[in-house]
Amino acid sequence: MKSTLLIGNLLAAGAVATLAVSAVQAREPGMPRGERTFERLDKNNSGALEADELGTRSERRFMRLDADKDDKVTRAEIESWLNRLTACRVGRIMDRMDADKDQTVSRTELQDYISGLFLAADADRSGGVTLQEARDYHVAKRKARAEARKRASATRQ
Repeated sequence: MKSTLLIGNLLAAGAVATLAVSAVQAREPGMPRGERTFERLDKNNSGALEADELGTRSERRFMRLDADKDDKVTRAEIESWLNRLTACRVGRIMDRMDADKDQTVSRTELQDYISGLFLAADADRSGGVTLQEARDYHVAKRKARAEARKRASATRQ
């Protein structure tokens, strides 16, 4: 049981670090890592990305950081965006993990959070999470976030 909690703690810490790194890279132009992203970018379905397919999306996303709309992204604009992103991420972490809302995450709260993750992902209730269950868990979370965004967008219109 102790090794399961240790592994869970390491997984949670790794997930938070991965999310922080991927959030920082979210606007930075780069090659796609996954098949779904590659296919989404490959607009002409040629099986190969062309510079304009990658460049159009990357340019549009990166230039959103241009707060003063002078067609240049400054270091200050990047830092401002990263600070907002970090503040939002910290808020989400605290909302999810700080059960007693005292602005700290105790070891007990962390362990409870990890236990909740395992319960949510362990579809067959075997006491362990297979790679497929972990993937299914992430797919379900992505779908739920997408649905929430659709609902929020519909209420704004």
